Amino acid sequence: MMRKLLGPISRHVAGLMVAISPLMAGGAALAASTPLVTDILPSGVPLPSPAPGFVLPAEDSSTELLGEAGGARPWLARHGIRVNIQDVEELWGVAAGGLQPGPTYDGMTAMALMFDTRRGFGWPDGLLNVSALQIRGRSLTGERLGAVNAVSGYDAGRSTRLFELWYDQGFFANRLDIRLGSIDLDTEFLVSQNASFFLNSSFGWPLSTSSNLYSGGPSWPFSALGARVKWVPTYALVLMGAVTNDNPTGGPFYSDVAPTQRDPSGTAFSTRGGTLFIGEAQLSLDLARRFAGKDAPALPGTWKLGGLYDTGRFPDQRYDSRGGLLAEPDSTGQPLYHHDNWMVFMVADQMIWRASSESSKTISLFVRATANDGSRNRFSTEIQGGVTFDGLVPGRTDDTIGIAWGTGFYGSRAIGNARDAARLGTSLAGALKPEQHIEATYQAAVTPYLIIQPDFQYFWHVGGTSFDPQTGRPIGNGVVLGVNVTTTF
Repeated sequence: MMRKLLGPISRHVAGLMVAISPLMAGGAALAASTPLVTDILPSGVPLPSPAPGFVLPAEDSSTELLGEAGGARPWLARHGIRVNIQDVEELWGVAAGGLQPGPTYDGMTAMALMFDTRRGFGWPDGLLNVSALQIRGRSLTGERLGAVNAVSGYDAGRSTRLFELWYDQGFFANRLDIRLGSIDLDTEFLVSQNASFFLNSSFGWPLSTSSNLYSGGPSWPFSALGARVKWVPTYALVLMGAVTNDNPTGGPFYSDVAPTQRDPSGTAFSTRGGTLFIGEAQLSLDLARRFAGKDAPALPGTWKLGGLYDTGRFPDQRYDSRGGLLAEPDSTGQPLYHHDNWMVFMVADQMIWRASSESSKTISLFVRATANDGSRNRFSTEIQGGVTFDGLVPGRTDDTIGIAWGTGFYGSRAIGNARDAARLGTSLAGALKPEQHIEATYQAAVTPYLIIQPDFQYFWHVGGTSFDPQTGRPIGNGVVLGVNVTTTF
């Protein structure tokens, strides 16, 4: 995404916005292709704004626990090699409601290696990227809560796996950027900078894609073979498109085998299934200078529109392979499959207040909405929104407070299937009800390389059903408490 790596993670949204604002006033610096350290994390650390003029601060070894690693990092850097290690430890607990109260642990260690071809052997604007993940722990969402929106992006199933493997080449001073290999789409597409601060997985890759695509689509912790093109026609506009395989683990749409078990190493490089096309337009603008003049404190924002189209086969949510009701006692149990699927989306990140022109005290909003076909998708629409407060705690200029809400609405045929099952007595779940969740969180930058983030989440209509489908008993609204500790080595 960018040409330099992220310095101190703790200097996130506020510092990023300060860096962007001069370019929004008419600068000419261009985007490039180097991924950020945070690109290998699904949530908890905001990604920077994708404004084409964005320039990251110079690398600073004091922002990493190992520093210069005995001189190894400077030596590697002179030869074009950059190695980054991130470790995440999380403790979660269901305090009330859900399936059963109690705690769980999950964690993840990620390593990324990048090779800059200009420094390595003089070839300009080329980058080779390899990253790997070690995911551990248990699933609070599946074992204790029963929600459809996972409380954390790291609640993804145990595995030690390859994450991404790609080569990226810039052209025309990086106005055009092409990436080929095994790529993850959710670091660049459908991303809300402010939403990625939150820990609930739906604020990263939303429910409408993670539930409606094969294995959740090419999104963390999976990647898929494909290509991505990014073009910057003007400093305020970025156009992106990608074509990938739509089934990163190569399995059926419905399966008792978890995706991380089907491809535990991340090296399946599946070519089964259909082809996924995704496109997005990103417009960066400064509302304050647009409406209050060039001397007003900058209030930058990024507004996105996009869509995806998948050529694969997708199951009908109400009818079986013979055209009868799936809920009928004598149904085949095999859904009718449709060709093709689609989704449209919008994302808006907008700073709405800044204490002064140079201040890191800011307030920002985000909104994200998706819509798709209701016959072959369990969730047909989704909406999320939230607000983040940066640097407002006295003496804690790098800390962030946030509150966000989200929900996904069922498609018409999924609703019809639930009504059929209730009428025919073939399910104990009852009517479908959109699960809603709210998250309040505080991210404390303890040091430039250590972040501690306590978190509170509340769930209504846990699991999106009226009753527990296993027991027929009501599921109480879920109260979840947790803490995330992220260390950059």
